[in-house]
Amino acid sequence: MEKGIEEKEKFWTSDRLLDLYSNLLKEIWEVVSALIGESVLILLFRLAIQKAGEKYSFLNTLKVTEEGVWMEGFGEFRTVPPLEIHRGFQALINHLFNLFSALAEGVISREVFPKVFPKLREAERILSQK
Repeated sequence: MEKGIEEKEKFWTSDRLLDLYSNLLKEIWEVVSALIGESVLILLFRLAIQKAGEKYSFLNTLKVTEEGVWMEGFGEFRTVPPLEIHRGFQALINHLFNLFSALAEGVISREVFPKVFPKLREAERILSQK
């Protein structure tokens, strides 16, 4: 019985993290696409996903189109432990920021960081509630 409750809490935590990061990726997309355009942003996201996906393979299921970044379905992600989800998305965001900095010498990062930092703190809070 105890294990069933533990599994439900893990899925609930994973769902909250996935929702948080899904919304964060949408916010990043909206801000950065207005600054550099969708074509360049698609390339940057794909490069960041490829790099982060080397260590966190679940990220390779993310899809990037002209409309943004999409999670095909939370089902596959739900099998990933919450801490791994958090670390994977942190790696993805770090790679994005590195690419943004290389491209625009920090201009993009200054625009996006105020949106990202509170969400990362929220993710850490979600993980600490377990």
